[in-house]
Amino acid sequence: MRNSLTVGYDSFIDRFTILEEDTVETLEEFYTGILNHLAHQRNTLHIELRNNFKYGNQTVDENLEGAFSIGSRRSTRLDLRSNLHFKHFRTGSDYTFGNDYLQSNTVLMLKRRLTTNFRLNIKNRFEIIDYDKKTDFDYDYTYIETGLELETGSYFERFVRLGAVVGFKEVPDTTALSYRRTVADLEALLTPADNALLHATVIGDRRDYRKAIKISYWDLAVFLDLTISSLKGRSYSLKAEAEFTLYDSTTTTYFDTQFLRGSVKAKFPVLKNISVSFEPRIAVMLCRDFEEERYREASLVLGLDILGNEDFWVTFSYEPGYRNYILTENDLYSDFYLNRLSLMGTVEIPHGTSLNLFVTHDPERHTRRVDNFSITLISVALTKRF
Repeated sequence: MRNSLTVGYDSFIDRFTILEEDTVETLEEFYTGILNHLAHQRNTLHIELRNNFKYGNQTVDENLEGAFSIGSRRSTRLDLRSNLHFKHFRTGSDYTFGNDYLQSNTVLMLKRRLTTNFRLNIKNRFEIIDYDKKTDFDYDYTYIETGLELETGSYFERFVRLGAVVGFKEVPDTTALSYRRTVADLEALLTPADNALLHATVIGDRRDYRKAIKISYWDLAVFLDLTISSLKGRSYSLKAEAEFTLYDSTTTTYFDTQFLRGSVKAKFPVLKNISVSFEPRIAVMLCRDFEEERYREASLVLGLDILGNEDFWVTFSYEPGYRNYILTENDLYSDFYLNRLSLMGTVEIPHGTSLNLFVTHDPERHTRRVDNFSITLISVALTKRF
């Protein structure tokens, strides 16, 4: 049994411009949380129960998770995981669209080793969400899916996984949002050389809506990452990603887009536990029907990683760049400079206490001043384990 007590602070800051006037909206939450974790292991039986409760000045959050596994990974194994999440927005909270809800997710997997190299997974998932009030954005639904996965190899060396699932979403208040979903995906980890690792993922996601109020579409995504490492700790990565959204028919609201991005990343150790990285990126958005949506973007990601054994770790990144919309007279969008900042870290304090910090800052400075805006997230938590 493990337990922990947390005192934390979360802040969301939104800056934007209305009629030439700079506006700032801030949402702050102070909270106290308690986490109880119970796990039992005996031979091939594993049982786990986890309860995370948070009480804040804005919300009350309760998350109950359970897991049950039996069997051997070398033959047949049954995994059952379920969670129940309840969120309550307190009276007078600063959340403009706060809406209490209860959400449940359950996953059942049967894993069977067919041969020495091949494994078969049967996946089933059931999700339900129940809102206190129905709005234009919040609506109750149930979602169920089932599928198969075929795996070979080890995820730490050579690995290939091929999967397919079929799911159904039912919305009781309006069948216009109900759909059938079909997903097929392929993931591979290959080693073309002793010091090289190729990670490739291809995902095809089809959604067929029951009524024509929303248009059925395909979403296709491809991710490639080729990393070459040296004995001195240096690594070089060539990355490429693409996402295509293709509708059965197009309107001014639903239209086809193609997003492409490529980058080259170099990571170097500068001291024993410190490394730096540089990653120039180039991205383009293509759209056949509307020229207003097309843009080019160039940026450079500068990274810093500090690993202090088990005492602390810090990850920092800074991404300056520029997005240029192709259409000169664009009434919807304007060109802008971006300066994305991200900081994550954990510091271990004596007596089983840790300090966790997460900060992101994403400002956009547009050529058209009224389009300027920024989003800032700050999360600080002090956790005592006992």
